[in-house]
Parts: sequence; structure tokens; C-alpha cells
Amino acid sequence: MLLRDHRGSWGGLGLLRARGARPFDAADIARAARLGPALTAILRRCATRAPLVSAVSVPPTGVVLVGPDERIRAATPSALAWAEHMRAHVRAPEWITLASVTGLAMRARRLPSSSDAGPLVIGPAAVYGGWISVEAQPLDDDIAIVIQSAPHSQALAAFCDWYGLTPRERTMVTHLCDAFSAKQIARLAGLSLHTVNDHLKTIYRKTGATGRDELTAALNR
Repeated sequence: MLLRDHRGSWGGLGLLRARGARPFDAADIARAARLGPALTAILRRCATRAPLVSAVSVPPTGVVLVGPDERIRAATPSALAWAEHMRAHVRAPEWITLASVTGLAMRARRLPSSSDAGPLVIGPAAVYGGWISVEAQPLDDDIAIVIQSAPHSQALAAFCDWYGLTPRERTMVTHLCDAFSAKQIARLAGLSLHTVNDHLKTIYRKTGATGRDELTAALNR
């Protein structure tokens, strides 16, 4: 079950039951659904209360190949390093990572061949020690899963959503990451310097950033 609100999807809730136990029924699903709003709020609080800039280094880009039988058949050394990194920081059973990779591969196979982009997951720094992206793309009969530190454009969009920044505030963050001064941002946005500074103060308050340097460091790793 997706954990989502009006801003987007923030995670998933999976129900597990011992082998041989009775299957889940509609009442179980309804009870789980009632937990959705509370779990979504908890996820966002966890992600946004962590330090903006983590001291943890992340591996280089890794690639995993998933065969037509949905089994992993090959992985680059850096992908194996990502697996170790996730085991250390996510603290989840290994099968969860494998299930996530398989799920992305299955999703990619269902997309039309004309699709320009495959399924993409952006993970928050609070969980992974840095913003990461996991993307699936068809490669002949296989599906290539690319795991990497999230490119700036992807991290920026996810960052603004997690921290609840408005479209105007998102524009301000974009200009900050492009190294524009407050005066330059005011000219670009057609606003007064006072208004721009008010927006920046709100952004720092929402994100917990001490200032421009910490905010841009979180997004430009």
C-alpha cells in the first residue's frame, strides 16, 4: 500500500503473515489503510529532522541486471558496494532490497516501449546518508537498475517535496544552488530584496539549514 498525501508518495506499507496462516482479508486491508496518514506523517518527520548534510560517503554509480525471470543475474562492483551501504544505513532485511529491485524491474517491463523514462525512486538523505536515485531501464531482455547519488535536478525536486517548500520557495532554492546572490534572485524573480530575504528565512526555517552554504551543500553532493 502506498503511503501518500496530497503532495505525493512517501513510502510503502507491506503486510506479512507467516506461511500457512490465513490470507489477509478486506478488514485487514481497511485497518492498514487507516494507519496510512499517521505513517506518512512519521516518515516525513523522520526524513526532515535528520541533519541536512551527512558525513557519510556514498559509492559511485552501480548497475544491476535483472533477467526475464526477475532474478538478479549480474551486478557491478559499485552496485555491490551500494548493497553494503544500504544494509548499513537502512537497517532492513536483505530481502527488502531485493524485493524493491525486483519490483522496479517488473514495473519497467510493463511500460510501453516508447516510454522515455523508466520507474524512478528518490531516497532521502535521512535514510541513505545522501540523496539517492534508483532507476530501471530496459536493456534487451534484461532490466538495468541504476543506483547512484541523485543528480541535482532529481534531488532538488524530492528535497522540496519532503520539506514542504512552495513553488516560489523552490525557485529560490534553485537560484541559490546556481550560486545567485539575493540581489540577483530579486532581479530574476521581479521581487524586492526584502521579499527575497523573507522567502530565504522561511526556507531555512523549514529545512533547518543554518544558511545558504549548508542548504546548497545538501543538494550539491
